[in-house]
Amino acid sequence: MDEFDIFKNKNKINRFQITKLTILSVLYILLIILICIVNKNKIHFEISGSLFNPSIISGVITSLSVAIGIMMTEVHWNYGGKLCTFFFIISFILCLMSVFVAKHPESTPGIFFLLSGFLINFVLINNLKIIANKNLIVKKASVTDPITGLLNHRGITRAINLLISQEKPFYLLFLDMDNFKSLNDTCGHSAGDFFLTCVGKRWNTIPKPSGHIARNGGDEYIIVIPADKPFDIEGFAKECVKKAAEPVELPKNKGIFTSSASVGIAKYPDNGTTIDQVMSKADSAMYESKHKGKNCYTFCDS
Repeated sequence: MDEFDIFKNKNKINRFQITKLTILSVLYILLIILICIVNKNKIHFEISGSLFNPSIISGVITSLSVAIGIMMTEVHWNYGGKLCTFFFIISFILCLMSVFVAKHPESTPGIFFLLSGFLINFVLINNLKIIANKNLIVKKASVTDPITGLLNHRGITRAINLLISQEKPFYLLFLDMDNFKSLNDTCGHSAGDFFLTCVGKRWNTIPKPSGHIARNGGDEYIIVIPADKPFDIEGFAKECVKKAAEPVELPKNKGIFTSSASVGIAKYPDNGTTIDQVMSKADSAMYESKHKGKNCYTFCDS
């Protein structure tokens, strides 16, 4: 997973959660041990004439253990859920031993209560996963171009801002397809969308250390490549121009369309220290390529 991956899950369990999870785990084990002691020694007591026998005491302790198991899931559902499952299995086995080995049938209600707790725990974890997956889908949709599947303007902006905040140098290539409007006018927008998708896929096949390709809007693309290590950016730009000029066979027998790309290249922080400055310089260099006759690339000279 490269440094530009804005979908990377960063919700790692922190030290406070680990401490809380450890305390709850220890309490859970102690409660299970206490259940065994109560049943083995048939501990009971009387308060204001009410007799609390081992069955009642075990039931209360089991209720607390189930509550703790659910709290562990709340701490960190992706990890705590597995831990809760482990402890529920242990407690279930201990209760079975209490019934069949130690011959304490009064523990039978506790077994079914633990099973109910495990079911609650499972449903809770499953619902949290469903919610997390839906949130991820929404998050990806907000930064993804629906036509090409590449990042959209918002997505590439976030990626660039992340690099700038980390003060990591990068190249920004601003690419504009030449004479694209004629394709939409003659063959329709569906053919234009197909062409844009094909071009994006071709650029993705060009070897590069990492980075992202985005459709900035219309027939404009942005490519961001890290510049912290030596890289033949000029050779990469040549390949971009070459790939863009290759003919595309359109669907539904609409013929073959050939275009080209005008490319402008800027570098952070040499050509700007903000995203607006870098993109503006790359955009200006792209227009310089169009003035040269299109189908070429131009480096920002300031």
